[in-house]
Order: sequence, then C-alpha cells, then structure tokens
Amino acid sequence: MLTEQETGRGAPVRRAVPKPGTRRSAAPHQSKPRPRPDARPETGKRSAAAGEASAERSARPSRTVPRRRPARQRAPFVLLVVGLMSGGLVSLLLLNTMLAQDTITDGKLREEIAVARQENEKIDQEYQRNTQPGVIATMAANQGQHTDWDNVNSYTSTSDQTSQVDRER
Repeated sequence: MLTEQETGRGAPVRRAVPKPGTRRSAAPHQSKPRPRPDARPETGKRSAAAGEASAERSARPSRTVPRRRPARQRAPFVLLVVGLMSGGLVSLLLLNTMLAQDTITDGKLREEIAVARQENEKIDQEYQRNTQPGVIATMAANQGQHTDWDNVNSYTSTSDQTSQVDRER
C-alpha cells in the first residue's frame, strides 16, 4: 500500500511565514571575528593586579549585547522622490504656460482674421457700389464722355449673312 507522501494526496505542508511588519531575530552575521570591547592588547610587562583583573574578566561569563542594526539610509530615496515630484511639477507648469501662451496667440490671430474679413467685406461692398450702371454713367460724364444715342450698333441675326469676322479671314 502507498503512503500519503508517495501518492501526493496528503495534507498540504504548512510552512511558518512571519506576519507582515514583524522582524525576525537572527544571529548577527560577522564576516570577521571582532575583538571584544573589554579585551586589551597584551603588553610585555604585566603587573600582578592586572593579571588578577584579567583572570576575573575571563572567569565571568561574557554577555553578548545585541547590536542595533544601523538604520537604513532613507535620505537618498527621499531626495529621489522629492526630485522626481519637483521635476514633474516644473514640467506641468511649463506645459501649462505653453498652452496658455498658445491660447493667447490663437485669440490674437482670430481677432486679426475677423478684422481682415471685415475689411474684405468693405472692399467688396465698395466694388459693388462702383460697378452699378448709374455710378459708371456718372463717372463717364465727369470724364467728358457722353452717350451717342444717334449711332447705335444693332445686332442683326440672319442665317444668310456672314459675320464681319468671317469676311475678314
């Protein structure tokens, strides 16, 4: 008969997962052995009192004081975030300024176009007034021209007659 482990149908294995926000207490890792702070380098001459004091120290069990982990340096990250946010703010201000400047330019151009259209309409109205038959007759009379009602050119249309242009050819 097969066991639960061999068939793979056993209860799932639960592993210990630390809760978020908690820190594990681990043994401090030391790459090199460090001298104890109470140990002093030995000198060539030793006094009897010094020998007894060092014997007392070595007889005492040494306490390991847990070292505080140095705080991570958050300043570079904070400066990076502040710098990025400042850069984004400056770029938004420049973009807003450019858009406002383009809007002002657009408004001025629209005003110029409106003025040009009005001037064009005035010129067109002036032309329409000056090309009226009564105005043309008045201008011709002012220049000394008069109408010759006795010599009127008439147009006769007969199919047998050829036009003057055709005869000249």
